[in-house]
Amino acid sequence: MWHDLLGTAIHAPSPHNVQPWRVRIRSDSEADLFIEKRRTLPKEDVTGSFIILTMGLFIEALNFLARNRSCKLEFELYQEPSQFTAEIIGRSQAELLPFARLTLKASEEGPSPYDDENFLTRRTSRISLLPRGVPDEAKSALSDVSNHWRQRYEQITEPESIEEILRCNTKALFEDLNSPYYHDEIVDWFRFTARSSLRTRDGLDYRCMNSARIPFWSVARMPWLLQLPIARGIFAKIYRSQLGTIPTIGMLSGPFWRPEDAFEAGRFLMNFWLELTKHDLYIHPFGNLVTNGAAADWCREKMGLSDIWLVFKIGYSEEPPKSYRRPLEEVLVA
Repeated sequence: MWHDLLGTAIHAPSPHNVQPWRVRIRSDSEADLFIEKRRTLPKEDVTGSFIILTMGLFIEALNFLARNRSCKLEFELYQEPSQFTAEIIGRSQAELLPFARLTLKASEEGPSPYDDENFLTRRTSRISLLPRGVPDEAKSALSDVSNHWRQRYEQITEPESIEEILRCNTKALFEDLNSPYYHDEIVDWFRFTARSSLRTRDGLDYRCMNSARIPFWSVARMPWLLQLPIARGIFAKIYRSQLGTIPTIGMLSGPFWRPEDAFEAGRFLMNFWLELTKHDLYIHPFGNLVTNGAAADWCREKMGLSDIWLVFKIGYSEEPPKSYRRPLEEVLVA
């Protein structure tokens, strides 16, 4: 049963596609869930909120999949989420950090609202969206899921405001790539060739980033180009063309930035992600708009929301390239 559940759950999303989860199966009904230390993002995720969110997301995926097999997943965290800040993780000598004990029990609750196939459909699309807005029915469904989890979903469709947000995102991205602290961490997850992507089966594959290899490699290895006025303008135009048509910008706000809130936000995000699948919608997160301090302040003022933690383009898309996942045997701990 664990192999069956995990074989699908490993397709859950994670920041930069780091896939930080490891699992030790203890019996037919019990397993231990770990965070793999080297797959955390301490320079970008200082509070640990995003890594905790990712673990909550993974547990919720297992919960839905268990329900589809007439089972119930129970979990018990080994320690408080506040113990997974970047500083505390950095002091740990262990490579595998115990996160939760997982227990499977028989259940008569009935199947989840989402089929297994929903977990296998890629929902992140960095290619151009189709020029269609989010239908009212889908917007209402996404809002209902958000409200149930004490979160809030809002969206912007005014073209001038969308372009203003994209310019802010580009500025934040270029600034961050010239910050050695940020640059060295994210570039370590860049995959510039098909061979490297297939070898590691993780990270930011240039295919999925909708980027030609030369510009992708250039900004990674020579970020100082983004500080030169002419080159900066050229790369900004290239980046904007890669984003393509964007009819709608969506955002999530609510409890997140405290570690204890991030875990529940992760469980919510799995529900939100699967609801996107039901409505055939795709998103592309703009992470720098919430992790870059100046950009985050601008977004809060622009959008009138004090607790935004995810901003993304949202809409319909042709099928994008799929990112790879590590095989199950690499996720399992002996």
